[in-house]
Amino acid sequence: MRAILKTLAAMLLVLASCNNQSKENQTTNSDSVETEQQQAPANNAIPYVVAQNYFVKNTVGEDRNGIHKIETQAAFDELFSPAASMGKDGKPTPIDFDKQYVIAIISSTSDLTPTIDSIAVEKQGEEIAVTYKEVLGEKQSFTVRPVAILLVDKQYQGNLKTEIQKEI
Repeated sequence: MRAILKTLAAMLLVLASCNNQSKENQTTNSDSVETEQQQAPANNAIPYVVAQNYFVKNTVGEDRNGIHKIETQAAFDELFSPAASMGKDGKPTPIDFDKQYVIAIISSTSDLTPTIDSIAVEKQGEEIAVTYKEVLGEKQSFTVRPVAILLVDKQYQGNLKTEIQKEI
């Protein structure tokens, strides 16, 4: 039981740390899913919302690490479970698969305080380029599997192209 609580606490910490992004892409945590960036600027940036309070299921192997485009609730539920917590913003972010799809970034399990930072999503021709930084920090006594779940409006379609910047 203690191991489950430690894992859940670590996942919530990682999810909270995944919100380290520029003001342009930060989200609001209200019942309606909105971004502070209302329109994509001229550089083809795609607005998104970071979903909060979800974690990667224990049954999902390390071979599923990487970036995924998820377009159905069933496909989402194969990888993730909700992680409700106490407080005003403790409910998982609602996802409307009729209007949105998910770009999920799943990183390797690590005991070096792993985070996913500096996420940028933009349209490049027919592709959607997702750039992010994986940062490994200080050693800790438990392992964590960082994840970033981005909600994107279905009007922005294309195959995913990824660029990862690793920092230790």
